[in-house]
Amino acid sequence: MRRSPVRAGSKILSILFSAAMLPSLVAAPAAAAAPAAPPAAAAAADAATLAGPLAARLKARLYYDPVTGYGLFEKSGNRLTFALGVPRAVFDWSKSILLDPPTEDEGGLSFSAASSAAIEKAFAEAEALARSHFSVAAILIDPGHGGKDPGAIGEHVVAGKKLRVVEKEITLAVSQKLYAALKARYPDKQILVTRDDDSYPSLEDRVEMANSVELAPNEAIIYVSIHANSSFNKNAKGFEIWYLNPEYRRTLVDAKKAGGPGQEIAPILNAMLEEEFTTESIILARDIMTGLQAEIGSDSPNRGIRAEEWFVVRNAHMPSVLIETGFVTNLEEGKLLTEDDYLSRIADGVYNGLVDFVGYFESMKGAPSP
Repeated sequence: MRRSPVRAGSKILSILFSAAMLPSLVAAPAAAAAPAAPPAAAAAADAATLAGPLAARLKARLYYDPVTGYGLFEKSGNRLTFALGVPRAVFDWSKSILLDPPTEDEGGLSFSAASSAAIEKAFAEAEALARSHFSVAAILIDPGHGGKDPGAIGEHVVAGKKLRVVEKEITLAVSQKLYAALKARYPDKQILVTRDDDSYPSLEDRVEMANSVELAPNEAIIYVSIHANSSFNKNAKGFEIWYLNPEYRRTLVDAKKAGGPGQEIAPILNAMLEEEFTTESIILARDIMTGLQAEIGSDSPNRGIRAEEWFVVRNAHMPSVLIETGFVTNLEEGKLLTEDDYLSRIADGVYNGLVDFVGYFESMKGAPSP
């Protein structure tokens, strides 16, 4: 099951605006409340903004429960929580923001112009802070094979009928589901795919697409290649994840490039960056493996994490993994790989792993050096 943002009316929101806390939220200290609250005349003249258009302006998700009066705006992991009639909001569970109490009539939920400005300011400040830290700016999903290259093929007979399981169809279906989920979760990040139809980008094209994404100095990209497995052993089954063999060394820092570090320092920097990419790829693989285990582990054996020098992995200059979703040549697993619900579970497992890795990466990296 894909993990989703907290909905209004949940236990978290109920606790946040519990009866015990309402006095502190509603009643500001006497000394501070008088100057902060807008005069009645000004409040009346304030042009109200409906919550929907405000969310669209913020490019944020809006959750609101008209029964409880609780709601929140969510964007890029930041949340501003509010309650109908309460003159304060809470940003990221810690920062209290003074607002005119949100109101609701037949036109819908609305905020005063002053409150709208305060909400926009809170998210703008959070975005500015996030930009000063390392972040995952892009995720590139690579559905293996395609077009003239079908990939692995499994042919079976089920109840007297032929069943043909084709890798390129599996990888595209999983990737499309994963793409949609990531786009919804991260509207501010670049979510990319090497193909979105039955076409055939070459291996070089796929890697070039990954390496050509423009990034700021404090931004990173993740490369995830989706595949399906095959074997002469018809009993072989299960999912596995590959990352680049640590003994393989790529040229990540070009000493000859204009403005490069020079022949003496380049190998040292290259080794340091290679070790960082390998470590992050292993963590990424573990997170995705955990996600897949939770989603399909009851139906498919976990074959673990492995190291190999796959072309798309060894030539991508970033944290990168290759996922084998199952064996098309195994009758039981081949049947599962043709079921839309099972492919959705695979996509959800990869999605949950990526979300965990992005959270880890963006929280552990801290602010970049000036």
